[in-house]
Amino acid sequence: MVLILLSASPVFSDQIIIKSDDIFDYARTCMERGEYSRAIGEFDKFIHFFPKDPLVPTARYLIGMCYLKDKHPEDARKIFYQIIKSDSGSPLAGKALFMTGESYYQQAVSKEAEYYFEQVIEKYPSPDLKNAALYRLGWTKMQANKWLDASEIFTKVEKESLLYGSSQVLAKQSLEGEILPYKNPKAAGSLAAIVPGLGHAYVSRYKDAVVAFLINGLFIWAAVESFNKDLDVLGGILTFMEVGWYTGNIYSAVNVAHKYNRKVRNDFRNSLKDRLDLHLFSGGKDQIGLALTFRF
Repeated sequence: MVLILLSASPVFSDQIIIKSDDIFDYARTCMERGEYSRAIGEFDKFIHFFPKDPLVPTARYLIGMCYLKDKHPEDARKIFYQIIKSDSGSPLAGKALFMTGESYYQQAVSKEAEYYFEQVIEKYPSPDLKNAALYRLGWTKMQANKWLDASEIFTKVEKESLLYGSSQVLAKQSLEGEILPYKNPKAAGSLAAIVPGLGHAYVSRYKDAVVAFLINGLFIWAAVESFNKDLDVLGGILTFMEVGWYTGNIYSAVNVAHKYNRKVRNDFRNSLKDRLDLHLFSGGKDQIGLALTFRF
């Protein structure tokens, strides 16, 4: 019995010791590998077991970053709001405020994004954060097709910032948004009203133009032939249907003109170089936050 107890004693004495550093580092590793759901779980575990650890606010912030990277902006904003509310004057709160704006920017909700970037500029004087907010605010203005406003904001990025050179280039390039080769939707609709299909041809949609011209032409021809042969009922039905096709042809021409302009703007924006890359920082624990990567 003594021998059995002695041999079993190591089993009973073994304990699993959870270290805060180990959990935090593992969560960071998962995050850097792009395993955002697992990273969120590990950060939650860290917060649960070590609620008084000084890295708890950072862990919450990184949970928000993981949600944002994992395409869950609403969940990310909930985390960022908590950080902003709990410690509004801290640098981490400034970064959370910036990332809240970034979440709206990624969703193309320009009005909300502008509000949060402006709040960062107003409340947080840190040069890196302020210049990053100015830079991203310029992009947000371009996203909203406010080209002149964007140019003015880009010029406000300070010379000491690594974003200064890119901002100066964008300040000039953004002005080109005012002179892009747009198509006038009213002109497209008017042309379509004069000759079905002509509005589509104006927007370089030649196949649609041919289809619109043929369909409307056939219905008009059929209606006229029906009335000429005293088939008034058939002629009335065909005329009623042609009114629908004719109206649809005008509406479609206006719509494709708007789509054409939207594509021109998007292609122009995509041709510009965004030098600011927000990503999950992989440095030391005291460096976690907003990382800026500059592409040259």
